[in-house]
Amino acid sequence: MKSSAAPFSNAARNLRQLAHSPASWSFAILILTIQLIVTVAGGKDGQSAGTWFQVFGLSREGFLSGKVWQIVTYGFLHGGWWHAGLNAVFILLIGSRIEHMAGRSAVVKATIVGIIVGGVFHLMLASGLLVGISGGCMALLLLLTTLSPQSRMMPLPVSGRSLGLGIMAAELILALIDPALGIPGLSLPGRWLLDSGMRSWFQMGHACHFGGGLAGWLLGRWVLRPRTTLDRLRRDRLRREASGSNRLG
Repeated sequence: MKSSAAPFSNAARNLRQLAHSPASWSFAILILTIQLIVTVAGGKDGQSAGTWFQVFGLSREGFLSGKVWQIVTYGFLHGGWWHAGLNAVFILLIGSRIEHMAGRSAVVKATIVGIIVGGVFHLMLASGLLVGISGGCMALLLLLTTLSPQSRMMPLPVSGRSLGLGIMAAELILALIDPALGIPGLSLPGRWLLDSGMRSWFQMGHACHFGGGLAGWLLGRWVLRPRTTLDRLRRDRLRREASGSNRLG
């Protein structure tokens, strides 16, 4: 018989992990603070802040003209509060789990490398101005699914491995069928989506997402060996519980 206290103990453990995740909190607070500054300056369409987006957002023209810092700085600008808020929550939820499993440096490394590699893929496969830390978020997610491939990724009833593969495949497909790329054959379903009123699907940085996810997967193969399994997680939990009971005794 399962204990009714199990969900509450899991929730309490997750809250403790979240409270003790300084790297994840630092990224979340940083992007929200920058968004506040942008808002006070008039928003992305304002005269002052609008210039910041041209200087620090990522574009092929800007990068090739010598603004190489854009490959990093674009990740800390966002299109609005919903964009910044969702990414901040994502970093806190996923990053806190990684900090607990692999340490603060893994979160910092995955986020920064995900931003850079995501930016590179945007420059190669997409056009227009890119802002947002989604490449770093995808790196964190794929790092988590790679470190713990057998774990269930709630609320979806799928394993980490399946979730990671599904997301990567979807992002790559959406990046390649973008009609703006004009790839023969692949652009046909993209045009059909546009004609069906799904233009917003191509306003997201799918190439950036794929690049960030690829960075997280590669880091996951290198950061923690052997990878985390359900058996290893159970053993670690039992060891922690035994250690706690010994201290209480």
